[in-house]
Amino acid sequence: MNVLIPYSWIKDYIKTNAKAENVAKALSLHAFSVEKINKIKGDDVFEVEVTPNRGDALSVLGVARELKAVLPRSGFKCEWMQKDVKIPQFEDKDKLDVIIKDKSLVPRFCAVVLENVKVGKSPKVIEERLEKVGIRALGNVIDVTNYMMMDKGQPMHAFDYDKILGHKMIVRESKHDEVITTLDGVERKLPSGVIVIEDGEGRLIDLCGIMGAKNSEVDENTNKVLLFVQVYDPVRIRRASMSLGHRTDAALRFEKGIDYEGVLSSLFEASEMICGLSGSNVSSNLIDIVNEERKLKSVAVDYEKINRIAGVEISKEVVNQTLSDLGFESKGESVVVPSWRYDDVSITEDLAEEVIRLYGYYNLPGKLLTGEVPLVHKDLSFHWEDVARLFLKHDGFFECYSYSATSKKNVSKDALEIINPLNEDLLFLKTSLLPQLLEVIDGNKGYSDKIKLFELASVYHSKEGDLPNQPLMLGLVTKGINKVDLKGIVEALFDEMGVSSYPSFNVINHGGGRLGVEINFEELIKLSSKVKTYTPLTSFNSIKEDLTFEVPEGITYQQVERIILCSSERISKLEFKDIYKNALTFSIEYLDKEKQISSEDTQEIRKNIFKSLENIGVRLR
Repeated sequence: MNVLIPYSWIKDYIKTNAKAENVAKALSLHAFSVEKINKIKGDDVFEVEVTPNRGDALSVLGVARELKAVLPRSGFKCEWMQKDVKIPQFEDKDKLDVIIKDKSLVPRFCAVVLENVKVGKSPKVIEERLEKVGIRALGNVIDVTNYMMMDKGQPMHAFDYDKILGHKMIVRESKHDEVITTLDGVERKLPSGVIVIEDGEGRLIDLCGIMGAKNSEVDENTNKVLLFVQVYDPVRIRRASMSLGHRTDAALRFEKGIDYEGVLSSLFEASEMICGLSGSNVSSNLIDIVNEERKLKSVAVDYEKINRIAGVEISKEVVNQTLSDLGFESKGESVVVPSWRYDDVSITEDLAEEVIRLYGYYNLPGKLLTGEVPLVHKDLSFHWEDVARLFLKHDGFFECYSYSATSKKNVSKDALEIINPLNEDLLFLKTSLLPQLLEVIDGNKGYSDKIKLFELASVYHSKEGDLPNQPLMLGLVTKGINKVDLKGIVEALFDEMGVSSYPSFNVINHGGGRLGVEINFEELIKLSSKVKTYTPLTSFNSIKEDLTFEVPEGITYQQVERIILCSSERISKLEFKDIYKNALTFSIEYLDKEKQISSEDTQEIRKNIFKSLENIGVRLR
C-alpha cells in the first residue's frame, strides 16, 4: 500500500540535516521503497510503498520512527523532537452508556464528549497538510480526526452527541440484510457479522472501522461532539470491508492492526486540537473500556542465529543499538517489543530481519550457489497444454479467458457460492466452460458465419476437504461447423497428443448452429504420449465403408470399439461418425499391407465383426 508523507510534516518529529533526496534514498535502502517525490505547494511529499506487515508505518509518526533509526546509518544527523501529550480536564456532565455485546469485537473503546463546539474552517496549515496527502478539508472537527489518522495512524470518528438517541451506544454484530446509510449518502445492505453501533432507539449510527452513519454526522449546527477512538478485531473489519466492496483509509489501517497503547494519547491530542480550534471544552469523564489486556511481549535475542542468517559477523553492540533505535527495549537476553510492532514481531527471526535491513542488504556478501543441481521432474501438463493450444490455434480456433465466477443460470446445482462476489452476475464458481463460451459466441454473432472458440481452464466442483475439486478442462464451442467436422477436429487433437485409444466424448447441439464439446484435460494427459511410432507407407489401397449398429442399453461405445478392432488385423482405422438414439455409426478402413485387399476379404472381416458383436447383443441396423 502506498502512503503520501509530506517532508514538512515529518519535521514535526525529527530534526535532521538530510535533504528530501537523502531521506528517500535512506528509507528505500533500509525500510520502505520511496516510489517518487512529489512537489506540492513547495513541499516534498514522499510516496512511500509500505509493506503489508507494517501497518504502523501508514502514518507520519511511523515513517519518522524509521527515519530516526536509518538516517544516522546513512551519515546524517537526526534528533527526535519529543511531543508532550496534555491530559484534558474531565467533567462529569455529559454521559454515555456503552454496551459491548461481544468483547472480542472491540478490544479497546475510548471516548470523550466535547461541549460548546463551534464548527468552522480549519487553519490553513491543517487544510494544506490534508490536501498534500489526498484528503479534502471538511471543517475543523472532521479535519482533526483525518489529521490524526494520517499523523498517528489512528483512525477516529466524531459523532454529533445529541444525535445519539438516549445517549446510548450498543456495539454488536449486524443481522443479515440490515441497512445503514453511511456518510457518503449510500444506503448499504449489510451481511451478518459486521461490527455496527446502534443508539438507544435501535438506529444504526456507525459502520465500525469503515465509515460513520449519516444520521449521526457532525454538521454546522453541532454543539456537542463525541470523539471516539477504538481498536477493532482486524479480521472482522477486513471481511466486512471486502464483502461490502467499500475500502476506506480507516478500514485499511484497522485491518492491519492499530497501536493498542497509542489510543489514549491520540484521543487526548485530538481533544486538545478540537478544543483549541473550536473553542470547546471536555464535558465528560474519560470512557476507557479495556476488553483485552495486552501483556508485554518479549523476544529472545539470539546473536549467533542473527549472524548465521545474515551470513556476516554483526557485533552484539551493533545488534543492541539497532534494536534500541527501532524502539525495542533491552531486558537481559531478550527485548520488549514496542506497542506499535506488537502484531508484527514475535520470534528471533523477526529481530534478525530488523537488524539486517538496518545493517544494509547491500553490505551482505554475494555468494554463488554450490553443490549438485537438484533433479527436477518435469511437469508434462504444461507441455500438453501448449500442444493443444498450438494445434487449435492453427485449426482456426480463438482462445478465450473467462472469469472463474459466473451467474446462477450457468452452473449446476452443486455449484459453490462465493461469499464476497464482485457483483450479482458473478455469484458462483463455474462448473463448466461451455456456458461462458456460448455467451462469447452469442456476443459475436456479427463477426463471422463460422466461429471456433476454446478455453483451457479449471472448473470447480464440490469440496474435497478445505478446497473444491478443480479439474482442468478443455472446452470447444463452434458456430457454423457440423458435428462430423467438430468430431474430426477433436480426434485430430487426440492424434497430435499421441492418444492411442480415444476417450469417449459427446458433441452437444446447443441450437442456432452452436456445438460444444468438453473434455477432462487431466484425464487426456494420462492417455497422451510423446513417443512416436513409425509406420511405413504401403503401395496398396484401402477400402472404406460406414456401418451402423443397433446397440442395446448398457453396452458402451468402448466395448463396441474394442470388439471391432479385435476382429481382424486388417482393420487399419476405426472412427466414430455419428449417433442417433441407440444407433452408432462407424467409419471402418480395411487395409492389407502385403497385398491389395479385395471385396471378398472385406466381406469375410465383416462377417467376423457381426458374429463377435452379436455375442453382446449388438446388431447391424
